[in-house]
Amino acid sequence: MTSNAEYAIIEGLPTPQVDHDLRKLAGMTPPPLDAVPKALENSFVGILAWGTKHMLDEATPSPNQTPVAMGRLLGDKSLFLLLCDVAVHPDHQRKGLGKRIMKVLVDYIDAHAPQAYVSLVAEPAAHKLYPQYRFKDVQPSIGMYRMLRDRTIGGEIVNEGPDGA
Repeated sequence: MTSNAEYAIIEGLPTPQVDHDLRKLAGMTPPPLDAVPKALENSFVGILAWGTKHMLDEATPSPNQTPVAMGRLLGDKSLFLLLCDVAVHPDHQRKGLGKRIMKVLVDYIDAHAPQAYVSLVAEPAAHKLYPQYRFKDVQPSIGMYRMLRDRTIGGEIVNEGPDGA
């Protein structure tokens, strides 16, 4: 897809373990590992960043290589999309990978679902990234969520289950 001397950005999905681990390493709530395969199957598109040093060629990562960043879209592929899982391994942050993945995802939306309403939930550390790609606060609407599993907020586990807050 796109590459520079250090990283190649290629369409594809991570393995369930890589998805789980990259989210956790990037400070995001890791999903239940047993639910990840089905989630990945239902993706509209996935984007992965690979270090070029160990790639077989400019479009083929080596079999033992792990992606260093990712992002994906899910939804009905036409009118409603959710941008999610934009995560960069801490060893590769501050090198423009989040921006490169966002550009590829936004270009993909523009080419394949130009009329879509694209939503996302941003981690606080990334709130300045998304407006660069024309994402806006939903005000006067109010964002809401429902989740029956625990999640981590500021390093603390918050119980979201049926008996949680």
